[in-house]
Amino acid sequence: MKSGSAIDGAVAAVSYMEESGLFNCGRGACLTVEGSVELDAAIMSGDGLAGAGVGAVTCTYQAVSLARWIMENTDHVLIVGDRCRDYVRLAGLDLERPVASEASRKRFAQMKKDPKFAGQLRLVRRFRTGDTVGAVALGSDGIPAAAVSTGGRWMKLPGRVGDSAVLGAGIFADRKSGAACATGMGEEIIRVALSMRACELMKDHDAKAAASRAIGYISRTRGRNTAGIITVDLKGRLGASYNTGAMGRAWFDQAKGKTIVRIGPDP
Repeated sequence: MKSGSAIDGAVAAVSYMEESGLFNCGRGACLTVEGSVELDAAIMSGDGLAGAGVGAVTCTYQAVSLARWIMENTDHVLIVGDRCRDYVRLAGLDLERPVASEASRKRFAQMKKDPKFAGQLRLVRRFRTGDTVGAVALGSDGIPAAAVSTGGRWMKLPGRVGDSAVLGAGIFADRKSGAACATGMGEEIIRVALSMRACELMKDHDAKAAASRAIGYISRTRGRNTAGIITVDLKGRLGASYNTGAMGRAWFDQAKGKTIVRIGPDP
């Protein structure tokens, strides 16, 4: 960040993507097996390990902003389900029930035609695309932060909460190491506490090496096609690694003065 806090930067980036309708979060979220939208999000600051997550949200598209309000106004770290409606009102956010986008409805209709629909868990594994959105940042004060938002897994069971709502799994930030944000198969990411693992690795390695080692670990222990991660260390160095076919990512290159975008491997 050229100025301001990492929290402000991370939330601004994720909020923009929630509103765009282009990703699996906010207005573009995927659907449960019942055809409904349930959102997960979280935010975390390296300052005192402050953070909070929200899960199975059905009352606003602004899930990451709701997570920030929970972090800043309560001592809880995870709020889920219909009671989130009360906190949306208190936070002054837009209270509205998320509905499926046209693109999501079309995809849902296609998936329902699949003969494997009755075994929805097998179907989920077939459609491994995620498109969870997240951001990591280093504040001008040297404090790192991360934010993440998602609609979860396609055809998930109602009430399922994935890694994006869980501190240490979907995101983590520590002023002694850096910040990380993950995407992929949420259950596997939770099992290995992937984002916290990456931050622990940044105590001895730069952001790029830590990301690579964290993905190497989940690949060895839980298999490939499971996760991707972005990282930033306390020197502002960036990292990204994934064991899937591709992972979209972008960052602002201070030296070149422009935004760099990648989908496949770095050149």
